[in-house]
Amino acid sequence: MRWLVLAVVVLSVGVGGCAREIDNSEPPAELQAIDDRLEIQRIWRARVGGASERLRLGLAPATDGARIYAGSYDGEVASFDAQTGQRQWVAQTELLLSAGPAYGAGVLAFGTIDGELIALDAENGEELWRRAVGAEVLAPPAIGGDVVAMRSVDGRLRGYAVQDGRELWSVEQTVPALTMRGNTAPSVAGTAVVSGFDNGRLGAYDLSSGDPVWEVIVAAPAGRTELERLVDISAGLQVVGNDVYAVGYNGRALGIALETGSVLWEQELSSYSGLGVDLDSVYVTDEFSEVVALDRGAGTPRWRQNALRLRDLTAPSAYANTIVVGDFEGYLHWIDPRDGSFLARERVSQRSISAAPLVVGANLFAQAEDGTVAAYTVLFEEPEPEPADDPA
Repeated sequence: MRWLVLAVVVLSVGVGGCAREIDNSEPPAELQAIDDRLEIQRIWRARVGGASERLRLGLAPATDGARIYAGSYDGEVASFDAQTGQRQWVAQTELLLSAGPAYGAGVLAFGTIDGELIALDAENGEELWRRAVGAEVLAPPAIGGDVVAMRSVDGRLRGYAVQDGRELWSVEQTVPALTMRGNTAPSVAGTAVVSGFDNGRLGAYDLSSGDPVWEVIVAAPAGRTELERLVDISAGLQVVGNDVYAVGYNGRALGIALETGSVLWEQELSSYSGLGVDLDSVYVTDEFSEVVALDRGAGTPRWRQNALRLRDLTAPSAYANTIVVGDFEGYLHWIDPRDGSFLARERVSQRSISAAPLVVGANLFAQAEDGTVAAYTVLFEEPEPEPADDPA
C-alpha cells in the first residue's frame, strides 16, 4: 500500500536496484462525507491496456489540444478525441512502458522499464524509432523544438533528435546510494530544459547542446544515515512564465528565476509527489500527502489541508479556479484554492491515480493504474436573467 511515510525507496545497484517499503503503522485518512459545492460532470471514460502493479510509473496522459494520448505498462498506446473520448487509433508496442507519453512536433515519446526510448507518429501510432538508453526510465520525456529530453534512473539527462533518435548530448549527475523510486520529468522552456536530480540538484541546460545554464541545490544531504541524507527531487518541478518552482524530499520548496537560476524565495518543505501552480499560489503535496498552499511571490504559507493525510496524493493541478489531486483509491478531490476546503469529489477507478491530472481548456483528464482514462468538466450555474424594465 502507498500510505507509507517514505513510500517506496530504491537501493541503487548499478542502474537497477531493489525496492523496500517502510511502514510507520499510521493508516491513510478515511474519506469523510463532504457537501459538493461544485457540479462535476464526467464527459467520457475509456481504457488503454491493462493494469500495472503499483510500480510508481511515470505514465500520464498527454495532449496536442484536440486529442488525448495515453499508454499502459503492457505496451498499448491509444489516441482519443478530447471532447468525445472516441478512440482514434490503438497501437501495441510490445514493450513494458514506464513513462510518458510526451507530445511534440507530431511525435509521441515513451520510456520503458528495460531502458529504451521509443517514438511514435501521433497521427497513427506507427513506430518511428527506438533507442536503447541503458537504464530504466521513470519520468515522462519532454519534447521541445527538434529535441526529446529524457531523464533515466542512472542520473543522466539526455537529448535526442526528434527525427531519428540520434543522441545529441548527455548530462550526468551522481546518484546517491538511496533514492526515491521515480524521477522528475524534465521541462522544456524556450531554448532550455530544466531537470531535477537524485542528489538534490536542479539545473537548466541548453536544449541544443546540453551545456549548463545554471544549477541550484534544492536539498543538501544531512544526517548520519543514508536514509537521513535522502534528498531526491523525484517529482517536484514546474516552469511557469519566467519562473521555476521546485521541491525536493528532505529539502525546500523554491522559486527560481528561469534565466539566471537566482533563488527568489525558499520554504522548508519535503515532498516526493510534486507541486502545481496558479496565478497566486504554489500548491505542494508534502511527504505526508497534506496539501500546502504557498504564496507564489514570496513562498509564505497560506493554508494546509490535512484531511487526505497519507492517501498518497498526486501533485496538485490548477483547474477552473480549483485545485485537483488524485489519490491511491482512484478518487479525484477538488479543493478551493482560497482556503483549502473541499469543493467536490469523483471516483475515476478503484485503482490508484499516480500522476497529476491533465488540464486541457475547460476539461480535466486523469489516468488510473488499471488503464482507465476519464475526462471531467465543471458545470457552472447560469446566472438568472435580470427582469426586463417595466415599459409603464
